[in-house]
Amino acid sequence: MKNEQPKNAGQPKTVSVAAGNYMSTDNGMPSSEEMEQAVVLAILTQSTAICEVGNRLRPEMFTNPAYCLVYRAMLALYQHEADIDMLSVEREMRRIDPEHATQLNGLAFIADGMLKVRNARFIKTYAAWVIRCWVLRQAIAGMTARMVEAREPGVDVMAWLNASRKDLEKLEEEFAVHSTTRTAAEVGDRVLAEIYDEQERRRAGEQLQITTGIDEFDHYLGGLYRGELLVLAGRPSMGKTALALHMALAAAQQGKKVCFFSLEMTERQLISRLLCTLSGVEPDKLRFKLMDADDQQRLDKAAAELRKLPLFLNYCSGCGLAEIRARCMVLNRKHKLDLMIVDYLNLVNVSADRGEVKDTMDLALGEVAGGLKTLSMEQDVACLVLAQLNRNCETRTDHIPMMSDLRNSGEIEQIADSIAMVYRPEQYGELSDPVTRESFYHVGRFFVIKNRNGGTGEVRFRYNDSLTQIYPYKK
Repeated sequence: MKNEQPKNAGQPKTVSVAAGNYMSTDNGMPSSEEMEQAVVLAILTQSTAICEVGNRLRPEMFTNPAYCLVYRAMLALYQHEADIDMLSVEREMRRIDPEHATQLNGLAFIADGMLKVRNARFIKTYAAWVIRCWVLRQAIAGMTARMVEAREPGVDVMAWLNASRKDLEKLEEEFAVHSTTRTAAEVGDRVLAEIYDEQERRRAGEQLQITTGIDEFDHYLGGLYRGELLVLAGRPSMGKTALALHMALAAAQQGKKVCFFSLEMTERQLISRLLCTLSGVEPDKLRFKLMDADDQQRLDKAAAELRKLPLFLNYCSGCGLAEIRARCMVLNRKHKLDLMIVDYLNLVNVSADRGEVKDTMDLALGEVAGGLKTLSMEQDVACLVLAQLNRNCETRTDHIPMMSDLRNSGEIEQIADSIAMVYRPEQYGELSDPVTRESFYHVGRFFVIKNRNGGTGEVRFRYNDSLTQIYPYKK
């Protein structure tokens, strides 16, 4: 039978790609078709996932009739304690709505989407967005009806206000009922199962974390982990981008899929840096000096190595969080990313449409950091974000960066899983360690000042300034 989806199966118009991927239905109501699809795909991937949402998420909360029918079938099977597999779901769909099920050709219409959701880990997040959109639609519909009443000449104002308040209170109760509160026992069992599974995978030789290529740094953090946010901050010319590119290369050389979002450097500048790092050819020769045959040979070899690496460069100057989010999601669907790097936080486009511009910008940067943390959790990728420090450290005698040097440091400190500050003593004319008298020539210092899952401390590394190469620190 021809695989057709009826016109009313829901083809919403996209109006924004902000944090919940809101869509606009034909009647202008908020929805999230992507999240509706993710819910049913997650259950098809892991049938037990419906236990996480079945008591909260109702079929009428879906806007797409096709996904609504699939979920109705799944819910019916769940309530009858029957197995939830593709064959059973299709059979139940035909029982509930034979005509619509036939038009959809069972689950054929959703088959291409199976690659989008490979596990059910974040089904509660998907369901929460569907519920959120439903609550907003209910609120809009209710307020629209009350607005009509308010235009009546003889409206009783107090009665109208009381009724409006009760409408909102009812929605608040609905939203609270459909929240994701779970018992400690439920969470504990799930987390312990995940820990044991990870242990088994490690025994089998699988490397779950992403190493940074700086062993001493990994000693503190254990590496970079999916769903976690590392903020790497420093003043200009301290080597933030060089370190980020070093970590990107190290991850890609492990076979990890990495996307580097650059809001400052062009693709040519990034590629030039990478080629110089891999080849050892000085950047001046790529820009304005002549190179010899040996240089060309080394560059060709470096380019061949780059072609083999799962490293994606995304130049997004002037982009806001919504566009970065959209690009990440597209790449993640196609390639299943392991790590995303954003260079850098302060250049993410934010609107300052209220209050003092400085205060608004500081607050917005905290919100962007929160959005990137949420994105890393939803997309199951590790996230490294570079950030610029203010000038306060330059006024201190030791110039060592502190948490307070980070714009909107309070919110970012709460959001980030780890925060590290980078500092090059040479930039301030500090040529040796005041205690050990060790040379600071081409030495960088990492200060791990927050680590949610481990200790803090200092890490040192060596660098080649002209080649933007990072090396282990050796006395």
